[in-house]
Amino acid sequence: MSHPHEYLLKEFQIAIDKLVPLTPPAVKLEAQQLYSELAGNENSSEKQIHDALVHVGRKEYPYRQAYHELCADDEEVRLQKLVFDRLEPEVKAKIDAVTQHGVHILDYVKSPLFEDQLTSSERYSVEQAVLLAHDALNSQCSERAVKRQETYEQLVAKWQAEEDRLQKQIDVLKIMAERDPKWRDEVLGKVAELEEGWSVTERDPVEEEIKQEIDYFQTVIAEDAEEGGSVVDEELVG
Repeated sequence: MSHPHEYLLKEFQIAIDKLVPLTPPAVKLEAQQLYSELAGNENSSEKQIHDALVHVGRKEYPYRQAYHELCADDEEVRLQKLVFDRLEPEVKAKIDAVTQHGVHILDYVKSPLFEDQLTSSERYSVEQAVLLAHDALNSQCSERAVKRQETYEQLVAKWQAEEDRLQKQIDVLKIMAERDPKWRDEVLGKVAELEEGWSVTERDPVEEEIKQEIDYFQTVIAEDAEEGGSVVDEELVG
């Protein structure tokens, strides 16, 4: 019998499989254990699965950001070279005619030109080359991170601090919700939406969006306070 939330659980397992290299084994192990517990319990709810995704995402966040920052400088150039190294000369020539004008190979693959200019077998060879190139790139990046372990650890620490800073901003909204009953449910709904960004399957929380929500709720709560509609902590708003 399939799980009532089988699709979401599949997303969870795919996300675990795609945790960046050099994510600590303890984080991967905890993620897999959470998945197994949820998948093995047909009564596990959608919220429990979402909460697990958020929990794992927050733990992986600094390692993913550090990993990408360490490798991002020349990643596009290296990826394109790795793809070209795996292509037959005639296929490479067709693609080079486009990429030499500044179009990256991944953008080309997503464009209509990819369908129009290449045969089905040529497209398949390119798609396979891209997959293999991504694997090779991850391996190169892992080796680079190991060789520059001190730099990598510094980047992890930097992104752990950034994670804490963003969560503290979200926590400001939680405080506002508890201090104003009228707006409580709406504010907590926005908190849940922002914290969903920590999920390993979602886009990361964005500081500008968090600040916009804080500014908005500070304004409406302050206006209510002036009208006598609610009580607001002046230090929180100010």
